[in-house]
Amino acid sequence: MNCKNIIVSALSLMAVVPTASFAAFSTDDYVEAAWMTTRFFGAQRSGSGPNWILDGTNYTKSFTKDSYDGKDVSGGWFDCGDHVMYGQSQGYASYILALSYAEFTQGFYDLYTGDYTDYKESRDYTRKGGKSNGVRDLLEELRYEADFWTKAAISSSKFVTVKGDGNADHTKWVTAGKMSTLGSGEGGEPRSITGNANDAFTPGLAAAMLAVMARVDPDESNQKKYLEAAKTAYSYSKSHKGVTNSSGFYESSWWDGRWQDGPFLAALELYRTTKDSSYMKDADEWYFKLEYNLGSTTRLNYSNVIPLSVVMAEGVFHWAPQGGQIYEAEGYLKKLYSENMKNGVFMGETGGGGKFPVRTPAGGAFLYALYSKFYQTSEYDDMIEKNVAYLLGDNNDKKSYVVGFTKGNAKAPTKPHHRGYYGNENPDCDVNCAGSAPEKNKLLGGMIAGDFTSGSHNGSTAQWNVNEVCVDMNAPLVGALGYLLSKKAPVKMEGEEEEKEEKKDTIDVVPVVAKVAGINLVQNGSSITLSGMGPSAFDVQVFDLSGKMVQQFKGLQGTSTLMLNKKGVLQVRVISAKSRHTFMVKSL
Repeated sequence: MNCKNIIVSALSLMAVVPTASFAAFSTDDYVEAAWMTTRFFGAQRSGSGPNWILDGTNYTKSFTKDSYDGKDVSGGWFDCGDHVMYGQSQGYASYILALSYAEFTQGFYDLYTGDYTDYKESRDYTRKGGKSNGVRDLLEELRYEADFWTKAAISSSKFVTVKGDGNADHTKWVTAGKMSTLGSGEGGEPRSITGNANDAFTPGLAAAMLAVMARVDPDESNQKKYLEAAKTAYSYSKSHKGVTNSSGFYESSWWDGRWQDGPFLAALELYRTTKDSSYMKDADEWYFKLEYNLGSTTRLNYSNVIPLSVVMAEGVFHWAPQGGQIYEAEGYLKKLYSENMKNGVFMGETGGGGKFPVRTPAGGAFLYALYSKFYQTSEYDDMIEKNVAYLLGDNNDKKSYVVGFTKGNAKAPTKPHHRGYYGNENPDCDVNCAGSAPEKNKLLGGMIAGDFTSGSHNGSTAQWNVNEVCVDMNAPLVGALGYLLSKKAPVKMEGEEEEKEEKKDTIDVVPVVAKVAGINLVQNGSSITLSGMGPSAFDVQVFDLSGKMVQQFKGLQGTSTLMLNKKGVLQVRVISAKSRHTFMVKSL
């Protein structure tokens, strides 16, 4: 059931007329950036591959012997410029990319084959050397990762969250293929596998990614296996807590208790895919436990998925957070991003080396893109594009933060902290003696951690805090680029169904008198009276059918009568410290 041919050919894209693009970039430049940043994930492939960056080396496969409890768990993406697989950030990246594909499908093109044989045959690893094969490129990259997660989800009591040891891995500066041949003490095989961590976050995000793939992959056999694995991963997530601790690399304390987003997003996506109301009930329970306030002052990143959860809950279920001062997704994003802009660029939590500042504009652009899709608004499009363009080099220093992207006279980084990029297979050569990269690798497409305080790029490969490239940093940028291209130059492929608006959660309109879980609701025209909550305080949030909150009442107690100031069908969400329920009423 794979799609056949692309209606707009890769060649015709070269002639696309830019529409309201920023001065530095044409629409075709954004196509180039999306191609590069998407293909970067192909350079992160572990296992039997294929991995395009290993083409031409002596060892084109890596870590094919990864196993846990006798089960093959090879594959997946390397975390950053190393060869460890950290599921904490990988789950985050894979879900964001799958979600981006689902929501901005027509912004992702078919410019190369997923096995990269087109580049080998043409001996040209630029965009011109690729060939379309009827499958969007991002889908092919996602399938590789989804196939790994199906292996990782062994059972409800066994789930692989980490492969490899960071300390051993970092002793040698060689390609993944070569490292696989070294001893375990030098990062080679066999390597340690973590398959029973007390972790709900990682398997939750993996389950969310798999649930999306079960919904969007046109291959029916893939749909079936991804859904089954999603349910297994979610089952593991539900019976565990917290996040895997990988000392010195991913400390569980970095999450600051924000791990419930994993199972929440898993339940949400499983509901979207299956329409099984039990998953919506689970999502409701998880959402009530999210640490909204702890996530409201920290940008979107692998250890703070609260902002994404807020957008998804409102976009899918019309839910808004309980507690604190921010109730709507738009307000949440404003506090995190648009209130912290400098010349239109999101600058909260940015700065010099070690701050990984690129995460702020990339994450903000992605979240606003997602919000815009749910509400079918173009209000934030210029802001989204401004932040993407900034990362691609439309800034005072003309610094592109994407390795190989030099459009609009942008100066790209040339010394990324990435072992495969240099193609070195000499274990005696350290990070400082790897030399220049092979020509084909110079279009790596990875976005470096960056430095927003310097006018030029750092030229030291060893400076990982500036030159590191990671899957978690690329994912939101790919998503934001997909959104822009879905608006500027959308591409429909033959065999694809027309995009259908997702049916939102529906709840029957309650009668004039209703009682659910001890909560009594009596309606009289435009007023409602709530009782049965006991002495504890409770809040009420009222939403219209577009998902916008139109009223809120805080700190109510006992029996309360409220006037609804909007006519029509409304959602009334009653929230206390111990319970919550949503009524659907018709205000007269």
